[in-house]
Amino acid sequence: MRRSGRTHRWDPLGGVVLALAVLACTAGAGAGASSRSVRGLPLLPSVSAASKFEGDFESRLAASDPGRRQVALIDLTDQLDLRELGRRLDRAGQGKRARRDAVVSALEQVARRQQAKLAPTISALTSDGSLGFAKGVAIVNRLVVEGTPQAIRTLARCPEVRSVRPDWSSERAPVGKGDAEADATLGATFPSWAPASMHADTLWSRGYDGQGVVVAIIDTGAFESHEQLTGRRVPGDAGWFDPVEGTTIGTDHHGHGTGVLSQAVGGNPEGRIVGVAPKARWAAAVGNWRNYYVRSRMTLAADWALRVARPDVLVNAWSHDEGPCSEFDRPFIDAWKASGIFVVFPAGNGGPAAGTGESPAQLPGVLAVAALGRDGLVDALSSRGPSRCGSPGFPSFAAPGRDLPMALASGPRAYAMGEGTSLSAGLLGGAAALLLQAAPETDPDTLERVLVRTSRDLGPPGRDDDTGAGAIDLEAALAALEERRP
Repeated sequence: MRRSGRTHRWDPLGGVVLALAVLACTAGAGAGASSRSVRGLPLLPSVSAASKFEGDFESRLAASDPGRRQVALIDLTDQLDLRELGRRLDRAGQGKRARRDAVVSALEQVARRQQAKLAPTISALTSDGSLGFAKGVAIVNRLVVEGTPQAIRTLARCPEVRSVRPDWSSERAPVGKGDAEADATLGATFPSWAPASMHADTLWSRGYDGQGVVVAIIDTGAFESHEQLTGRRVPGDAGWFDPVEGTTIGTDHHGHGTGVLSQAVGGNPEGRIVGVAPKARWAAAVGNWRNYYVRSRMTLAADWALRVARPDVLVNAWSHDEGPCSEFDRPFIDAWKASGIFVVFPAGNGGPAAGTGESPAQLPGVLAVAALGRDGLVDALSSRGPSRCGSPGFPSFAAPGRDLPMALASGPRAYAMGEGTSLSAGLLGGAAALLLQAAPETDPDTLERVLVRTSRDLGPPGRDDDTGAGAIDLEAALAALEERRP
């Protein structure tokens, strides 16, 4: 895992390094297995397996250079039951902000309590050089560590450890013509046709421009000096997270994130209309540095989005090919949604064949947006259903995704024409910001249902595997939300 030049040793969740104690965990060491509740918080049932190691990771460690550090993800036994917690919060009738705080606090309590039990062992391993990096997160009760094979095996023996996974990365090239910047040429045509086609201009005329809403993105970064983005980044650590180089100013070595974010929150200066929510604030994490997915990096970015940025909308303009139905990202999505974040994914760019969805977009319960051309037809590159993972509604609906002007990361006024479902996801993120400005207490599931119900049907009557429920219609969605008001 590439890191900045700063020294990272043991970084526990919300605590301090404990004094050195035991040098190793054994099956009988420590306080034993944890109870299935933490201060009254519900936990998922414990899971037993023949091996704590994923796949052949244990044998790979045994065969590897004993002095070479490797990155591993170590999940602990206590994992918060988000569904049960959600039911309790529903009964309590808490508002959206209080609910978000309650979910984050519960996740942190579970993680802090159990991770503290491992602190002495981790401190000892970092002291002798076996571990070079250890970071606790709470979105999943997990440690991200970089250590020697022996150090990783030592941690695996701790009774608090449920599973040990290797890091995994994917350097995949975009499918077809790619996404956003991949086929871009300098220059662009303004205004973008997308906002008017979604009836965003109607909401603008009524004073809804994203003011007071935060849209975050996990992608390749964001070039914050671009005229479409400048001046509206959330200040401080809540607005920018770079787990690779440790930068504090929004940068983008690839360009994808800048282009997608401009669709969501582009400020539209001097008639260069690109974005849907021009007054929304934004935050960004470098989760896909140079457009490569890495498990450890995504874990850190996902945790930051939940606990630090705490946005209203989160655009995830990424996918990976670790199996079409990989569940690795599922805990992130569940935690985001439980905390009241409206979560958006692109359907993918594997079309026009059927069953070309990507992970995690085609997992059940994930909102995925397809791409449309100016003619209102699904774009050829847009991934089609049916989902190979059993999702009954993939894709969810569609938004513009071709011939769109977008910001480039090469200069403050650099633009290109782009295409791809990632741009569609950015537009949907901006659309959600407008609706949440109008109805701030709307929860993610309700907002998704409203968008599906009010979408303009395309193709054969009813839902289809090309565009889902159809084209997003913000005017109709706003009317439906206004009808819900008491």
